[in-house]
Amino acid sequence: MTIPRLDRRLTILRGKRQGAFDPDQYYLEEAIRARVARKTRCYLRNMQPVVLITPRWSQPRRFLDDVAVDLAVGEPSVHCRTLSFRPLDGRTPHQAWSWLVQAIVEFCGLSVNGEAWQAVSRHGFRVVMKELFRRAEQEPRRCLMIHSAEHIHVEALQDFISVFEDHLHHRTTNPGFNLLLAGAVDAPHLEFQGARRLLLPDFNETEALEALVEHLGPDNLPRLRSLVATVGGIPAVIDALGTEAAGRISDVVADRRSFWRTLGPLGQEIRRAFDIVAADPSLSARLQDLASHGPLPPDSRRDARLLKAGLIHQVGRQAHRTTTQLRAPVFADLT
Repeated sequence: MTIPRLDRRLTILRGKRQGAFDPDQYYLEEAIRARVARKTRCYLRNMQPVVLITPRWSQPRRFLDDVAVDLAVGEPSVHCRTLSFRPLDGRTPHQAWSWLVQAIVEFCGLSVNGEAWQAVSRHGFRVVMKELFRRAEQEPRRCLMIHSAEHIHVEALQDFISVFEDHLHHRTTNPGFNLLLAGAVDAPHLEFQGARRLLLPDFNETEALEALVEHLGPDNLPRLRSLVATVGGIPAVIDALGTEAAGRISDVVADRRSFWRTLGPLGQEIRRAFDIVAADPSLSARLQDLASHGPLPPDSRRDARLLKAGLIHQVGRQAHRTTTQLRAPVFADLT
């Protein structure tokens, strides 16, 4: 079960009061995930649409829930709701169109007439959705934060984005409705004019340590730091350890087999992802090179599939300085 946000922040506060974090180090070090959260809040508070790329195991819903709380209590406030596209996995475009209309109707407290609701063609969907977007431009200001966009049929998603993009182009009133789209696949069909594009990164060392302290408390900081240095900052991995490793941190740090057992189903999912890509000798060789030599220059042909699998990430803001790395040091075990 996810720890309520207030309880998590109180745990962090107690840790800081007890000296668990070096204040100078904490504030001077780049907290990359927190920086993306600030940018996301800024864009959404200004009613600018956002496309958020959320790599596998990056816990987008928890990230968006925290952003939504901040937007609700700050000024000017924005009423947000997170919505997953996972229920649309395997659904036809017609089913996805109906589901999308219902989602907007419920979120904005709108209604559609009977005849319009029966429209299941692409043209009918566009007509209904265009009218809903127009009527959604009202107080209070709202933002629908959709994640897991990789689970909806591409055709339905393209229709949805196309109508919203057209709505933005013709809007004449002050913005009252906004949209955030988050998905694990960085694909062209997620782009639309006017949207700010962001990548949700993993935790850096300080952020990962914070996340563990939220679950386990500020005791045994040296062991927690050793754990973070070994397992990296993948949010789903950190959350799994925080939930399952209480009282067994020393075992997890000392024994890699204990680490993989502690991850449970998540560990099995990571291993399956590795087994699938490792069946390709070229990709397997690339992973072995990264495990043996550390960061390497990007290889666009092979890295694209490994990025999609969630096993690597790329570090560096400028193209000529970007390097490809294993997403977590512990992933070297898999090679």
